[in-house]
Amino acid sequence: MPAIPSQPHSLKSSRQKQRPAETGRGPLPRKDLLIIECDAANLVADRLHLGTAYDYLLTHPLLSPILPHKTVTLVKTSTASKLPEQFARAFVEHRRSKAILIVGHSNGEGLQLASDLFCDLRMVGKWLRPFEPQFVVLAACEAGKSKAVRQLFEPLKTLLDVYASPVKLYAPQAAALAVLIGMRLWYEELGDKHSRALRIVNYIGTGGQLYHWKRKETGAGHEISPEFWDSLSGVFDRGQWDLGQMVTDFIERHRNP
Repeated sequence: MPAIPSQPHSLKSSRQKQRPAETGRGPLPRKDLLIIECDAANLVADRLHLGTAYDYLLTHPLLSPILPHKTVTLVKTSTASKLPEQFARAFVEHRRSKAILIVGHSNGEGLQLASDLFCDLRMVGKWLRPFEPQFVVLAACEAGKSKAVRQLFEPLKTLLDVYASPVKLYAPQAAALAVLIGMRLWYEELGDKHSRALRIVNYIGTGGQLYHWKRKETGAGHEISPEFWDSLSGVFDRGQWDLGQMVTDFIERHRNP
């Protein structure tokens, strides 16, 4: 596995050129959404390239009147050796970001960031650090476990909220993430009431579990409660289902006994 710097050198260089002290300006305004498809070719092969679908949906002309002037940038990673170039190009185009969506294969130990690089979320956070995100959504299996989320918060001092599944995530269940991101872009701030309602509806309809982690819930002294939620997710994990199809099948069975 090639040695990867904790942060691309070219990103550091770009940021140094934009220091407020040197330009006489404050920090650049945040753009709206950065989408990262990790090991993109593999996601395409598995028909799980959800980032491309979200990018198409959020930038579609039909949604332009609803989400005017929203900036969305899509990054597709390939190999570890190309990550510095790919992230540097994204930083030049996007700069600081309000939200980041990460799509990739993962487990409770880490994320397949590139085809030849599997790393923990602490390392992922170091790659994201130049973008200074406030809000991260992980469309990846088991990325919502407390250990993984705590690792992501550690290097990202600007990060306030993380949405991710603590169990295996199926493609139909990930549709709720598109709604969540759309609501975030529309309202700017996503209230706990809307967030909770969306996640409950998603579980009832598809079996998908989405956890919302806040920074204050992952610091020192908060280890017991997150571990409880990790255990609870296993109790409620019943894979995926389609409530609409289940209701339809029930009606058909009782209509034609």
